[in-house]
Amino acid sequence: EGCDGLITSARWVVHRMPQHTRTVCLEFFGNAKDAVPSIVEIKDFMFGEQGRTATVLAGLEHLDDRYLKAVGYATKSKRGGLPKMVLIGDIVGDDPDAVARATSEVVRIANSRSGEGFIAISPEARKKFWLDRKRTAAISKHTNAFKINEDVVIPLPRMAEYTDGIERINIELSLQNKI
Repeated sequence: EGCDGLITSARWVVHRMPQHTRTVCLEFFGNAKDAVPSIVEIKDFMFGEQGRTATVLAGLEHLDDRYLKAVGYATKSKRGGLPKMVLIGDIVGDDPDAVARATSEVVRIANSRSGEGFIAISPEARKKFWLDRKRTAAISKHTNAFKINEDVVIPLPRMAEYTDGIERINIELSLQNKI
């Protein structure tokens, strides 16, 4: 990121898509510092599953509350109100039971720390979960209002500090603009 480069050669590696996919939508309420440990635990758990059962976390996207507001996110939880953050991820593998167990464990981990998890199995339901992420990409393409959250790599254990820091900056700038 952030560097000019010239590609002089490339190699395509084509992987066969695993037979089974489940999509999780994890909604976290409360403070980011309460949710981030579960995100780290989910990542560690799924890396372990990859070695044990060949079940893989194929994608994981984070949406903060600013994106959620921008896309008019419909909270799936019965708690009401907007979550502080949402994670959407695909868990894939060739063993349907291993994929189901891993997905349930990911939801359990989220539930243990101010989160709620929802699972989509059918292609239609999975597509619906990913639609909010797709809408955030369209919004960020047309505005730079959220640019500070783009093209940044954050070590997962420090994500709560980052989230709180960005929120503080946004509040300070908003106050300055009003003054």
